[in-house]
Amino acid sequence: MNINLREPQFCYETGHRGNNEDYIYPAPATATEANRLFLVCDGMGGHEDGEVASKTATEAIAAYWAAHGDEPDTEQKVMNAIASAISVMNRLVKKAGKDKGMGTTMTLASISADTVFVTHVGDSRIYQVRPTAGIIYQSKDHSYVQTLVDAGLLTLEEARVHPMNNIITQVIQPKSLKSIQPEVVVIRDIEEGDYLFLCTDGITESISGDTLADILSKDITDGEKMKQIKQICSGNSRDNYSAYLIPLSVQK
Repeated sequence: MNINLREPQFCYETGHRGNNEDYIYPAPATATEANRLFLVCDGMGGHEDGEVASKTATEAIAAYWAAHGDEPDTEQKVMNAIASAISVMNRLVKKAGKDKGMGTTMTLASISADTVFVTHVGDSRIYQVRPTAGIIYQSKDHSYVQTLVDAGLLTLEEARVHPMNNIITQVIQPKSLKSIQPEVVVIRDIEEGDYLFLCTDGITESISGDTLADILSKDITDGEKMKQIKQICSGNSRDNYSAYLIPLSVQK
């Protein structure tokens, strides 16, 4: 099997916030079919700190991945990349002379010739969607409401609109390495026409998994699909909303 990409589509919107604390890699409007690494991060910590955290993590993790491109994608590689990002954050905090409270979520997809390696920290999310079958894979949020879902106390739909759905249980921040346990999944079940969708919670607060699958199953262009996603978020999201839509093509 040989996995290729069609042109990736992106969303990178400030929404109803005063500034954008999200960050994506590749940078907006630069991704092509040749890219094999994608990151979407959602910063927190207020104006400037959230922006710095998401940008720092994205750039440090992408740089580590590029420098270790000859190594297989593993959980240890993820942890090393996260450690690199935290090291930069620690230096920034030390230079500022105080703990500024910055932090960020992280989603990552690394696409090889025959598998897709995905990992995340926090409540930014990763989906694999097959237009003929719906959602094949959905990452599980590191969040308070997800613990309620796991305990059978909430449904996924109830969790999506719960008033405490912004409380996350894992975050990349200064001095946080020992508390991070990223979910790591290697996806081998890939078919022609599948999509990867990496997004911040500004997307998921407005669009359910079923709605996302419905949009990606329509007989319209990938650009039109992303346009519909942005239109829904524009009218509903209270947050920044950012995403990468990655169309996959498979030769067997």
